[in-house]
Amino acid sequence: MESMVESLKRQREQVVHGADEEALRQHMSLLEIAVISLHNRLVNLMASDSERFRSSGAILAMGRLGRGLLGLEDPVSLLWLRTETFPWDESAQRDIVAPLVEAGWRVSLQSATIPELLEELESRLDFFFELLDMRYLSGNRQLVSELDHALDDFIASHQRALFDHLYKGICERQARFSMPEDWLEPDMLESPGALKDIDAIRFAARILLDVRCFDDAIFQGYLTRKEVDRLQSAEKKLLKWLNLLRCLKGDRQSVLDFKVQEILAEKLGYTGRSGFLPVESFMQGVHETLHEVFCVSSEFCERLQETGKIGSIPSSLGPKVRVEEGLFVVGGRLHVDPGRFEPTAANVIRLYALAAQHRAGFSSATRRWLEHHRSVVETASEDPGVLQALLQLLASDDSHVSVIRRFYNDGFLRALVPESALVHALVQHDAFHVYPVHEHHLRTLRELKRLKAGDYQDQEPELTALAHDMGDNPWLSLAALFHDIGKHAGRHHAKHGADMFPLIARRLGLSLDGTELVTFLIRQHLLLMDTASMRDLGDMELLVQCARTVEDPEKLHLLMLLSFADMMATGPRAVQKWQETPVHELYLRLLDLLEKGEPGEKVLAERLERLTEAVYEKVADVVDRSRLEEHFRDLAPRYVLTMSPEAVARHLRLEMDLGPDIHAFVWEVEKENGGVEITVLSREIPGFLTKTAGILTLHDLDIRDARVFTKKNGVMILVFRCRFVSPAQEEPDWASVRADLSRLLQGRLALDYRIAAHAAAKGSSPAQTLISSPSRVLLDNDSAKEYTIVEVYTMDRPGLLYTITRTLQDLKVRIHVAKITTKVDQVADIFYIKNHLGEKMTDREQVEELRQALLFYLDGPAGHRA
Repeated sequence: MESMVESLKRQREQVVHGADEEALRQHMSLLEIAVISLHNRLVNLMASDSERFRSSGAILAMGRLGRGLLGLEDPVSLLWLRTETFPWDESAQRDIVAPLVEAGWRVSLQSATIPELLEELESRLDFFFELLDMRYLSGNRQLVSELDHALDDFIASHQRALFDHLYKGICERQARFSMPEDWLEPDMLESPGALKDIDAIRFAARILLDVRCFDDAIFQGYLTRKEVDRLQSAEKKLLKWLNLLRCLKGDRQSVLDFKVQEILAEKLGYTGRSGFLPVESFMQGVHETLHEVFCVSSEFCERLQETGKIGSIPSSLGPKVRVEEGLFVVGGRLHVDPGRFEPTAANVIRLYALAAQHRAGFSSATRRWLEHHRSVVETASEDPGVLQALLQLLASDDSHVSVIRRFYNDGFLRALVPESALVHALVQHDAFHVYPVHEHHLRTLRELKRLKAGDYQDQEPELTALAHDMGDNPWLSLAALFHDIGKHAGRHHAKHGADMFPLIARRLGLSLDGTELVTFLIRQHLLLMDTASMRDLGDMELLVQCARTVEDPEKLHLLMLLSFADMMATGPRAVQKWQETPVHELYLRLLDLLEKGEPGEKVLAERLERLTEAVYEKVADVVDRSRLEEHFRDLAPRYVLTMSPEAVARHLRLEMDLGPDIHAFVWEVEKENGGVEITVLSREIPGFLTKTAGILTLHDLDIRDARVFTKKNGVMILVFRCRFVSPAQEEPDWASVRADLSRLLQGRLALDYRIAAHAAAKGSSPAQTLISSPSRVLLDNDSAKEYTIVEVYTMDRPGLLYTITRTLQDLKVRIHVAKITTKVDQVADIFYIKNHLGEKMTDREQVEELRQALLFYLDGPAGHRA
């Protein structure tokens, strides 16, 4: 026995390091031969009782082992089916199990009679499905035949309960569509379209149709050959990925977690292509596979429902309601009369629009009719009826976009617009973009419909009203459906998508005006978010340039709605970014410019006069008008353009409390949008922004935006917008924060030491030496008239803003605006700066020194070029 165990162990170790089909086949063969050999060895040891021993039981493989699809790390499930007179004790079971366990397998061997199994099945439906995959390995074949007949009887008497159990699982898995984490990290067993959906189809066919294989389901008309081929191909892929995952993780893991995805892509030999990582190619294949299985599963369930296998009566029965010539609704399904409904491309697409209008599905005959006439859609070009039907569909579907999704899943959007196939299942490997591009497109359209339906009335009342006023704008819907179509090209996807759309529009038959508007929306769909998150909204030149780009208020309205829907459909981090970014503020400023024209000196003077009057009403109790006018003369224009009357009044009151001490400062903390706004006023102190940022970091405040204004009288106004590092974090002790800032200004606190010690206590390092994604530093002297813009893209870490601002301070750079935003999976810190002379940074030596110094501090010695 010892030599047999050693032999099994060696052979098992030879195959467990592979995950291809050949390794799995060898593994299955080795395991089955081992079980049969161990059973035969027991039989031979029985000598005179060997025939009695063999006839009294049978060894069966169950679950995935029974199906011949067991992974290298999967548990081995065996059943010793025995007769009532089985004479042998548990030692016989141990003689089979122990060698397998010693060789490295996890083995369970259950011993039971047929009556005992049937009794157990009454309370364990999950065990029934494991047993349904049973396969004979050794022993009495007649017993296996008897069990098979008993299972048929059990199915006959429990058919409804068994299928309800399966259908509940299908519905629970489909509910995972709403879980962003399930898209980012798919589960090879539990995600919609994963292995359990394939199992459910197989089991349902046995229970409801009495068929033992997929091919028999084809014969009965519940599956097609193409669908079976897809299921079988998908099952092999999913098992391959699952087995490799389990080999890597060493447990029963089935979730493709974010970091493991990269490892699997490398193990499987995926290579990168222009603009895409190997892991992105791999995950595109994963999502393609899940999508195919989900579509087959949905269609299979629909066929069962239509024939009455699900539900109380067949949905083909019921009153017949005429929709139009050759088209009827029966039992909630559209029925086509092929002899009276012309098979044109427009009619094929219009069927989906009518399904949306009547909240109806399609009969099986109609679905076959649609599939048969797919070619007419593929060859449709410049047919005005096609465009009309498509726009009718986009307008008619409800906020669930269930019919539009079906139109996509049935392949008709890709038939109509072949370019959409380029982004099918395409992913970006970051935690910001959660969904594949095709799913993101559908969700963007859904978010527009939800906005119009009032689902965001409480959170976004102004946008809800705007969406309602704009109605079902067809060009906005088309832009939502295709705005990321250029992502297949890698970087600059908005430009690529806009360049692609005119050809699409010509085939669809769009008017010139419609084509230009949709092209504009695709090209500029990032304009508002990028500008609001990465640029200074007090830069009037920037605002004027944006207004010139947009051109008119209607375009701005549509762009604002698309921006909102785009972010809501991207993932939880994008939703948070929308909430933190002043997009609405930018929208209002651009709208003001578009409606009133570019601000000349007269317009600016009128605005300043209105602001002065509004502020005076709030501070008349503490200052007279001449003092207020003097205050405004000391302010920079960008302050006047960005601050509300309420903020200006608060700052003025704070300044009046500022003492003459060189280290004196005053501050104010106000809660806003789940975070805080901190305003600090002081005399002009070198590096005051850096020092204050460091203190806020020390107290676990995540700075998202910082603005610096220096009055002509030398008073500095710092405005920080912060959120708490952890959502569950309690507010800091503000008195302690203030005291630390005071001690720092007086030279009684070593800030670098404190930040390093604080980070070490939390198990992180403020200066990382190993960065998974290299930092980038870009300097822009073209976008702003008065400032150099520095863009720093890097991984987030404690003390990041402090590290950057301290480096800028070393080069005597003055920071006027600091904005922190998320750019994919990196943090983007944007700074508006001037040199020590109050000018743009144009000295090449100083610029390069700044860039190299930042890269050194951000990425360590390997991050800069000596």
